[in-house]
Amino acid sequence: MGKIFSLTSDEAEKILTAAIQILKSQSQSASVVIVNRDETEIAKAIMDGVKPVTAHVALMKARQAAWVGKSTSVTKDEIMSGEKTPEILGIEPENLVPWAGGVPIYDQEGNHLGGIGVSNLRQEEDDKVANNAILNSGFKTEP
Repeated sequence: MGKIFSLTSDEAEKILTAAIQILKSQSQSASVVIVNRDETEIAKAIMDGVKPVTAHVALMKARQAAWVGKSTSVTKDEIMSGEKTPEILGIEPENLVPWAGGVPIYDQEGNHLGGIGVSNLRQEEDDKVANNAILNSGFKTEP
């Protein structure tokens, strides 16, 4: 019988702490949300000085990355190029997040565990923080 893999709360806190450290080292602030494989929020930080909507956007980015198993920047590019549609990716069009900053989380064996969303910076910066937090915590961003 197959196993279901998911982030533990300790693993999520480790990634969250890494993201906050990265942001503080750059004198930046953001909302960071981590969800497990079934898109349930398990860790969140809303840093001082961020726009209120960023917490919701970070959650949506994390959920999309967890659901699809790809970063939101990849799904955005696939959709913008016409290669895929939200429906093909299993995303309800009204729930599509067309911005970078959502990244899936995999363990070292390639098991999909969840996703992280970062929001408040430029898209590329959100994406970089998310990727680095995952990698710095000993996890992977792809299988």
